[in-house]
Formats: sequence, C-alpha cells, structure tokens
Amino acid sequence: MMKMLNQVLGLGWSDFSEETTERAKWVLIDTLFVMMSGIRHSPESQKYLKDKAVWQRDKAHPIHVPGTEAYLTEEHAAILFGTSIVCDEMDEGSQFAKGHPAAHLIPAMYIEATKHEIDGKQFLTALIIGYEIAARFAYASNMKDEMHPHGTWGIIGGAAAVALLQGKNKNEVIQTILLAASLPLATSWEAAVTGQTVRNLYTGLGNVIALYVQDFEKAGFVSSEHVLHHLWGRIMSRGSNEDLFLKKINDPLLINLNYFKLYPACRFSHSAVEAFLQLKSKDKFDVDDIESIEVETYDLSARLNHPSPQTTLAGKFSIPFLISILAHDFSLFDATRDEIFHNPSVRNLARNIQVTANQAMSEKLPEKRPAQVTVYLRNGRKIVGAVDDAPSGFEMESIKRLESKHWRIADHSIDSGQWTEAILDLQNVTDVQKLLERYVWRREK
Repeated sequence: MMKMLNQVLGLGWSDFSEETTERAKWVLIDTLFVMMSGIRHSPESQKYLKDKAVWQRDKAHPIHVPGTEAYLTEEHAAILFGTSIVCDEMDEGSQFAKGHPAAHLIPAMYIEATKHEIDGKQFLTALIIGYEIAARFAYASNMKDEMHPHGTWGIIGGAAAVALLQGKNKNEVIQTILLAASLPLATSWEAAVTGQTVRNLYTGLGNVIALYVQDFEKAGFVSSEHVLHHLWGRIMSRGSNEDLFLKKINDPLLINLNYFKLYPACRFSHSAVEAFLQLKSKDKFDVDDIESIEVETYDLSARLNHPSPQTTLAGKFSIPFLISILAHDFSLFDATRDEIFHNPSVRNLARNIQVTANQAMSEKLPEKRPAQVTVYLRNGRKIVGAVDDAPSGFEMESIKRLESKHWRIADHSIDSGQWTEAILDLQNVTDVQKLLERYVWRREK
C-alpha cells in the first residue's frame, strides 16, 4: 500500500493527461448537480436543512448551501452534502472500487475551499489524487459484500484530498490517510436493499470524518499499516490483494474509468435496465402482452431481486420493480411518484420478473458487468436483449444523456449549460469557491 501512496502522492498537474483532467471536471459537475438535487428533493435533507440552517453567513455558519440562501456549520454541511449526493441513487462511481468515491471527496473539498483561496488546478489535482487513493484502496481491499461501501474506504480519499488542499507534506498526508483508513463505519448492505435511509447518512458521516481527521493528525494521533492490514485484511474484507494496489497504476488513473449514472438506481441494476431498454427499442410490444421476464446477470447484481419494495429507496435496489416501470413506459426519474410507485399493474408485473446469477457473467467482474433479459410474451414469442456492460456515461452519445440528466434534475432553475461550461474551464479559475457560489441557483428562504 505504501508504494501506491508514495507513487500517487508524487503526481502533480503536469502528470495528468487532458483526458484525466476533463474526466475530473465532469465528476465535479455531475456530483454537484446530484448534490443540489438531493438537497431539494429529499425529505430528510430538507428537514435537516430547516433545523440547522441560518440565513446569513456568520463565523459559526460559513458554508453556503448550493441552491438555497442557507448557511451551515462545517459539520452540518458535510452531513447534508454527503447524504444528499447519494439519496437519489444518481451519484457517479467506480466499478473497480465497487462504490462511489466522489461522494466522499467533493463535500469535504467544497467545505475546505471556503476556508482559503484555492485555485482550479489545486482543486482538480486534489480531486484526482484523492479519487485514485480511495478507488485503488477499495480495489485491492475487496470489502465484504455484506457491507455497504458508503462511509468506508471513501473516507480515505476525502481525507487525502482535504489534506492536499491544506498543503500538508507527504508524510503528513500519509498519516492522515492511515488515520482515516482506521476509522470506517460499520455499514450494512441490508440498509440499502430494505430502503433504510440510515444508509444515506453513511456518506455524510464519512465526510465529517474526512474533515475531522485533519485535526487528529495535527494533534499527533497516529495509526499504522499494521492496523490497516488487520482491519481491512481480516475484519472489513476477506483479505486484500497487494498486487492490485499497483496494477496498471496511472495506466490510466482510475478516475478515467469511472461511470456516471444515467438512471436513478443502484449501479448494479444498470446492465439489466440497459438490456431491457435495448430490446424494447428494437421490438415493439405492449405491457399487457408480457407473460413473464427473466434476468440473468452477475452475482452482485442478482442480489437486487426483491419484487415488492416497501420504500422508494428500496425501489432503486429492485431490478424487477425497475424493469416493470420501464415496461409500463414510465421514466425511472418518476419512480418515486405515488401513482407509479404504488401502481397495481407495475407491482403485478414485477412479481413475474425473475433475477438469477450467472457464474460466467460474474467471472467478468470488475472489467465487465453483463446482463441478459428475456421477455416471454403471451403469444409464445421470446425476445432477448443482452449487454456486456452498463454505459459509463462518458461516451459521446452518453455525454448528451448526462447533460440531459443535469438539465432535468436542475428543474430548469438554472442554466445548467452555463454552469457546466464554467466548471469545464476550472483550471483557469483562481478561486474555486467564488465560481461555485456564482453559478448555483438560489431559492427564497
């Protein structure tokens, strides 16, 4: 692990390709749009904001909440921002890490950027390096599938990025990382699939730790690589693979291989969703024509097989429910609406959709995430759709879909294209925070 840290922490702006810096900007753009959407639309985020906010910046409440006229303390902002990014299942992620690095970096970085002037190159450098450290650590550690990735290894990247923004030297950054890696939350995958919103708090609290660990390092608290081997090699995971810390490192950086969600649902469902949409676009049929549907996919995805979600969050983790919504020609972006979520026809079809694990597909992880969907019609016909992977969201056609997603979740309240254009020029910005506050939309308090 130390070889990886020394190599990654030795990188600077001149080492990054144009593709890497471009991808990092889109990670920032996507995460901020998703964060603001979550703040506005999550009932828990709205209530928390109302309870904790003041309406004029003061010394105790220095953090402006994008999309509002509100200000929060650093701690409350970290909780709100991190929680809001993940609440609608629209956050970017890494299939090598099996989780969502940016959700653990950008809230803490945004908060740090309010304390002193940080230019665009500094900000992007910290984002790229922090992302690599978090994703590389998760890739090598192979955390237990029973745990949820939020609030665990992502803290490491957030802590590293903030430490870099604070100007800590390499030894200080490494000790900060060791401390952060020693303070993961004990998380549960069941919280997600049963729709318990404590799962969203994992990310918010992870950002709090990423911020607080900076002071712990300054005070002299220490951890060690030995502690990390015990914690991540035996307790949090089933043993780490040391070779993956350095496998193809910087060839390319893992942020180059991230994905952007084009559907507001657990990433593990996206291959099945894409396969169904492709077959539906090629062969027209009515929902009343469907007898049943079978989905074959990799093992992690096949866990999303509960057909009757009881909460809207659980619905985002149910392949049968998601595919039934699409079969009824509804949008997944509208799945939380009562008339769709409780629709009897949607519910009935979902109970006739079977999801099974395919070993050959599972063996293609993490490079590929395949799925095959077979629709059986009442007239005896069978229609099959298959994909080798879910879309990354960064192909040319997907970029248009990504921009459409941002326009949609912004509720047309800002010129999303103008804000995107400004962040795409971030390397020439002298004060990141001024740019972010300038282009966000504001609501009446």
